[in-house]
Amino acid sequence: MSESSISTEAGDEWRDFVLNKVVKYLEDHRNSIITEFESNNQFNLSKEEIEENGLLDFDVSITLHRDRKPSFGLGFGFFKANIIR
Repeated sequence: MSESSISTEAGDEWRDFVLNKVVKYLEDHRNSIITEFESNNQFNLSKEEIEENGLLDFDVSITLHRDRKPSFGLGFGFFKANIIR
């Protein structure tokens, strides 16, 4: 990837903005996300089991690809995601 004229601070601000949007979306759609999973999961986990067993406690992070080696992630574009277990 070529050198960017955008500063690290500007990139960080963009990353934080997108992360806040993702977190806000998850907060705003929490119940519908849980309900959809509850009705479709193969283990028949209930909302109560999900909540009681700490399955709603997780980290969400965004890493800009320019901050990683070129082979990191799924490629370039607006939205690419990596699931880390």
